[in-house]
Amino acid sequence: MKKYLCLFILLILMSCTSLTASTNKPSYTETNIISTEIMKVTEDLKKAASSNEYDKLKEIFLPTFKNNIIVKKMQEYDLSGLTFVFSDVNVVSRNKANSVMVINFATASNYYKITWKKTDDNKWKISNVAEKK
Repeated sequence: MKKYLCLFILLILMSCTSLTASTNKPSYTETNIISTEIMKVTEDLKKAASSNEYDKLKEIFLPTFKNNIIVKKMQEYDLSGLTFVFSDVNVVSRNKANSVMVINFATASNYYKITWKKTDDNKWKISNVAEKK
C-alpha cells in the first residue's frame, strides 16, 4: 500500500512541475542574429522612403488591414524629406521583436512603437505601428 501511496504522490508532484525550459526564448547569439536581420530591414525601409519607392515599403509591412491603411496614407506624402531613426531591437521571442521608430521632419519628431514579426518565409516584417505617447 505504501508503494501505491508514494507513487501517487510522486505522480502529483511530477505533473505540477515543468522540467523543460522555455523553448521560445532566444539565446544571446540568436538575439544578435535577429537584431542584425531587423537592422537590414530598417536600412531597406530608409532607402525606400528616401527614394519614394512605395512598392518596397509595402513589402516591409505585413498585409493587415491597419498596415494597408498606413501604407496608403504614406503614399500620399513625399517621404524623401523625412529622416527615419530606429532604436535598438528588443527581441521578445524567436519570431517577435519590438523597437522604436522616430520620424523627423525639420524640427518636429514623431515616435512610434514598432512590432516586428517573422513570417513563414523567414523575413522580418512590421506587424504593428503604434504612436508612442
